[in-house]
Amino acid sequence: MTIPGFNPITLKIPAKLNLYLHAGALRKDGYHDVTMVYQAISLYDTMTISSSIEPHTDFTMAVTGIDSDRIPVDARNLVIKAAKRLAGYVGITNATLHFDLVKSIPTEAGLGGGSADAAAALIGCNYLWNTGLNETQLMEIGAQIGEDVPFFIRGLVGIGTGYHRPVVPVEVDPKSMRTWYWVLGIMPRGLSTKLVFEKSDEFIDRRVRRGEVISSQSEQLAKCLKVDWGNTPFQLLVPELANNLQEVAEELDPDIEVALQAGREAGVIVSLMAGTGTTCLFLAMDEGHAEALVGALTERGIFRRVVRAVGPVEGVRIIR
Repeated sequence: MTIPGFNPITLKIPAKLNLYLHAGALRKDGYHDVTMVYQAISLYDTMTISSSIEPHTDFTMAVTGIDSDRIPVDARNLVIKAAKRLAGYVGITNATLHFDLVKSIPTEAGLGGGSADAAAALIGCNYLWNTGLNETQLMEIGAQIGEDVPFFIRGLVGIGTGYHRPVVPVEVDPKSMRTWYWVLGIMPRGLSTKLVFEKSDEFIDRRVRRGEVISSQSEQLAKCLKVDWGNTPFQLLVPELANNLQEVAEELDPDIEVALQAGREAGVIVSLMAGTGTTCLFLAMDEGHAEALVGALTERGIFRRVVRAVGPVEGVRIIR
């Protein structure tokens, strides 16, 4: 099936953070047992999809904005991978698309920017090609691209269990949904996810040799499913917030520990690392508290960027 020309569309693409992250042992398939509670937040990339002006080329891409010089624009990019996978899934040939991505979500920061952009490619191409796939089908395709990708199809709050595994949506009642006020400290440099998990494997091996019992993924998932992440006031969920990769990342980059301590000294409710790092998450009581924290943390001179965000928000959406 071939696709005729069309009017461009633009998508709004949220970042995510992990309210909870537990990384376990390496599986036989080469991936790790991970249990994550995602929350989509109001830090957005935007992407416009239009007909490609390059002849005889299926997909082209341009990237501007934060960290754009570190982002490939060829087949290595998850946006291109997502578009090609969807085209193959629905039997589309000779589709010529151009993706114009404007980045506000930093790379290697634990905020899921690459996965979110891939989800946007799935949603945008599904719309433009009129393929009629529903959210569940798009999430299944997304799971073949990256473990975070399915979450961004719906956004809000979800529980993830790793690569090639489904995301469990968390019910969020719009009438009782509570806003979380976040301040994000973007560190001067990122960390490779691969490097963080390799170091995590070393940590786990040491614990096993000491005779410690490593909890299973089923135990971690059962624990997460008992918590009403979508509708409980954040003040009551503070004891549940955790990231067992934080200690690992702090060993690789001690500045993370310094930055998180700066947040505690500034009076945050919670000081936590995002994903595999290196962004530092600071939970504020309300909008005014968040604004004051931005000023205080900016003055410390630790971060290359300090921004406010709220959550949970919807997943990727077409805005025009």
